[in-house]
This record gives sequence, C-alpha cells and structure tokens, in this order.
Amino acid sequence: MSFIRTIIACLAVFTNVELVGQVAATSRAVGVMSTDVPQGLSGTQFPIIPKDALTSFVAGHVDMGASGKVLHGVVLMSSTSPASVIGDGGSYYLEITEGALEGERFEVDEAATQLATPGTLVIDLSDSLTTHSATAAGSLVGMKAAIRPHMTLSGLQARITPPMVGNNQAALADGVLIFSASSATTYYLRGDGVTWRKAGSTADFSRLIIPPDQSIMLQMRSGAKELRQSGVVRANSFRVSLKSGVHSAAAGYPDSLSPIEFGATSDPLAPQLAGWVGSNQQSLADAIMVFDPERGSFVTYYLRADGISWRMSGSTTDVSAAKLIRPDAMIMVRRKHADPSNLVIRPY
Repeated sequence: MSFIRTIIACLAVFTNVELVGQVAATSRAVGVMSTDVPQGLSGTQFPIIPKDALTSFVAGHVDMGASGKVLHGVVLMSSTSPASVIGDGGSYYLEITEGALEGERFEVDEAATQLATPGTLVIDLSDSLTTHSATAAGSLVGMKAAIRPHMTLSGLQARITPPMVGNNQAALADGVLIFSASSATTYYLRGDGVTWRKAGSTADFSRLIIPPDQSIMLQMRSGAKELRQSGVVRANSFRVSLKSGVHSAAAGYPDSLSPIEFGATSDPLAPQLAGWVGSNQQSLADAIMVFDPERGSFVTYYLRADGISWRMSGSTTDVSAAKLIRPDAMIMVRRKHADPSNLVIRPY
C-alpha cells in the first residue's frame, strides 16, 4: 500500500447544470488537496492554484519592443490594476483560460509591469517558462485570462506541517530535488528555517519557481509530514511543454490521469515528428516513469507500437486507461521528440 494518500474536495461546479427545465448558476471551483508525505523520498505536484490574482478578458495587446527581451503589454478589461495585485514581491504568470490559446502561459515581468502605463500587464515572451513564445501582438485580444502566482520553495514550505526542519549541513536538512534533463539539483532548508540553498552556492533560493507543469521530489529527513494545498482548481485545458530526452512533468489537475487522458498516444501511420513514439521494444519507445516511494525507485511504462497501448516494464498488461499520472507523484517523461504544443484537455 502506498505511503501517499490524497484527498480532494471540490466545492463548486464547473459547468451549467439543467435541473427541471432551469439552468443553475455556476461558481468557481475550489478545492483542498491533502497529501501524506513519508519520511525519505516521495514526489508531488502543485495542481491547486493558491488564488487568481486577477481574472478578466483581454482588451489590448501590443508589442513593447524591449531590448534583450520580447515584452508585450496586455490590458485587461478590469478596473483593478495588474500592478496592484503583483506588488508583493512574488512571481506570476498569465494563463489563457478561454479562447484559441486556452492553456498557454506567459511569464509576467513584474518589475516592468510596475513601471508600465497604469493598467498594463507586461509579459515576457522570451522567458523559458512562457509556453507560446511566437504569440503575435493583438492575438490575445478577446480571450479570457488569469494572473496566477507561481509556486516557490518558500510557498511549498508554508504548506507543509509539521514544519520542515533545516540544517546548515545539506545531508541533515529537509529539502527537495528538482530534475533537469541530465541531473537533479538538491535544494535544502538552512538552519534558520527560512533560507534555501544548493550545494556550492551561498545564494538564497527561497523564491525559486516550481513551474506548474513540473513535478518535484521531496526529501524529508526530519520525519513524515502533510502537504496541504488549497485554492482554485484549474478549469481550463493545460499546456505541458514536452522536451526531447528525460524531464519531469505534471498534468495541472488534482485528478489522476491515464496515459490516454494525458494525450500520450500516437498515430503509427503518421510521420512521427513531434508526437509520441511507440515501439514494442521498450528502449525505443517513449515512456512515462512514476516514482514509487515504497520501492524507492521509478516504475517505467512505455508506449507500444500500436500507438495507444501502454505497458509497465516487465508486464504484458495494457495500462493505457489506468490512472498512472497522479497529482501526488513525481513523474518523469522520456521522449524522442520535443512537442511544445502538447495540450492536456481538462478531465472534468
């Protein structure tokens, strides 16, 4: 039995419901996700948005032509100024919640927004976390969007009870592992209980962003904890930019998803230039790896040559409809081709 337990409480509806000839009113979906975090290594994702700083339709969208960056100015149909809701020193992104670019995320340049014409939100198309860098000026007009806060190491820390325990020796401190294509970087909490560092650096990484489409590994040396997330449940499709090679991934929802729901299928008769690659030889197939804290290792699932069947390494059972991609798990994806346009359709 898994050491990880997830409880999801959705407290509102997502769509209009017809009851006795009448259409019921709808409200924003909110939820709470509570996860048992065992001592040692385990994984997690952050599918609950703490809050929407501002939600509105886009009224204007212009190229600001900044040197060294690709900055665009976005004006929202709101009497609330974007600068007033991001003035707390945090990091934010703009997510399109309705329209042709639903699911795309654009990094906010917080400093430029504070200096811009009042009412203008400045987004950075050249930032590596922006999912649609080729967006043309004017193309966001008429779409609905939300300014949303990023999860950070300090934000993660605030959601864990009992509190994480720091130490000035990395080998004794609670921490997290964040994976890149070739390695994992360990960030650990210092003895002051506030500062975050990584080996070989004296910088404070407490404001380090954990992107919404990435999962991380938790390393609890001080004992078992609880991770509690509460806030807004994403009600739009979600962009997951898939890279070639091995990288971490997250699905953006508090629901567990199957490979099919994650969009991990392909047409074996079509040219495989960006899609998922299947093969009956595991080493040649694209794969999804899920960390199992009981085993202390990843369990590998791979796409078969038919483009839809998935198998666990060493098994002949088709698990394409099994809920493998869990919001309380560390997920790694191995891909032959990059696909920056991969979209996970809202599962509810």
